[in-house]
Amino acid sequence: MKGLFTRLLLGAALAIQAAGAAELRLLTDDHPPLHFERDGELVGFAVDLLHEIAQETGDKLQLERVPLLRALLITRESPDVAVFTILRTPEREADYQLVGPLLEVETALYARADHTPAITGLDEARKVQRIAAPRKWLVYRRLQEMGFANLYGVDTPEQMMRLLRLGRTDLVAADTLSVETMAREEGLAPEQLRYAAPVMHQGNYIAFSRQTDASIVARWQQALEKMRADGRLVALERKWLGGPK
Repeated sequence: MKGLFTRLLLGAALAIQAAGAAELRLLTDDHPPLHFERDGELVGFAVDLLHEIAQETGDKLQLERVPLLRALLITRESPDVAVFTILRTPEREADYQLVGPLLEVETALYARADHTPAITGLDEARKVQRIAAPRKWLVYRRLQEMGFANLYGVDTPEQMMRLLRLGRTDLVAADTLSVETMAREEGLAPEQLRYAAPVMHQGNYIAFSRQTDASIVARWQQALEKMRADGRLVALERKWLGGPK
């Protein structure tokens, strides 16, 4: 009887979880090693993290690769939709329900290792001819706010790194997690890069639409905190990033 009672309780608990489960649309762009497409499949630190959270919450996920600005627009207008991963800003706090932080991310300026003279700070970076960065990235706006008049906006990170490889920009702006991967994809070895100056540190988040039920967002935050406490978050960082950042 005790075993039957336990099975009945477990079945009831699963039924309650299933009744509250949601079908969620998760949108992302290409940003290795956090989230990127490999052999036609989305993979990366954040992709693994989403699947782990969904196992905890019972939610069903539909992952799609979408340009970042379009993903942000879709998410702002639709229920049961989220975009991952984004940096936190006051504007985004107003427009979305945020889950995180997943990571703390540093964004910095990088030069080619053979650039002369060597650039070691933001004051020196203001004097170079060109700093390239994707217009859609938060760092582009941050550098504008800091008064940099030598910014050169591009459409994609691939274009940015290509300009660096060809010597057509003095500096690029990229986060420390992905800069080496982006460089390799454009034919630059990591040893050909030189860290020049830090720009900002920001938390990395999953952003749900305001139309999404707040209880869904709350259980995702709870699942993330459980992963942080039991070591699974650190394990994912080691797998994809080489260790906690």
